Amino acid sequence: MRHGEHHLHQRHRIRIQHQQYPNPDPKIRALDNVCMAFSVIMPATTIPQIWKTYYYQDATGLSLLMWVLYCVAVIPWLIYGIVHKSKPIIVLNVLWIIVQLIMVAGIMIYG
Repeated sequence: MRHGEHHLHQRHRIRIQHQQYPNPDPKIRALDNVCMAFSVIMPATTIPQIWKTYYYQDATGLSLLMWVLYCVAVIPWLIYGIVHKSKPIIVLNVLWIIVQLIMVAGIMIYG
């Protein structure tokens, strides 16, 4: 670095604001908690379909292509969550990938 650039770099870093976690604002903290709850609830909504597919060993009417595309579509969101260090987004998308891969396997086995 040239003379003086180090000081500019430090000032730039100080200007960057990171949100505190958990957020001191109770409204934002409540929203964070709701998002974390839904990051578990939403993938769990697939459990009845998984149960039906594996219990009855029947995947008729389920599209393998659609479930594979669901899996692929989650990958950018997972990367986004990792890059932004957003725990709800990471949890949501990891769980989505798991349930979707279970469905893909079920369709391949019983379809």
